Amino acid sequence: MSRSFVAVLSIALGLPFLILLALVSSASGVSASVLTNALGLVVMSVVLMLVVFEIKRIADLPPDAH
Repeated sequence: MSRSFVAVLSIALGLPFLILLALVSSASGVSASVLTNALGLVVMSVVLMLVVFEIKRIADLPPDAH
């Protein structure tokens, strides 16, 4: 696994988790919709990251390998 992949993965998964953790720990009355939206953001970030890496991988292939 390359370093750039690990960096993007940690940002895509770690940053929303840290924001969610800060929201939950600072306010006791956080609604469930905030948690659901944060989880959706994490899932969409991962999907978008995987799509970008797959497009880059396909673009980097030699022309006869497509």
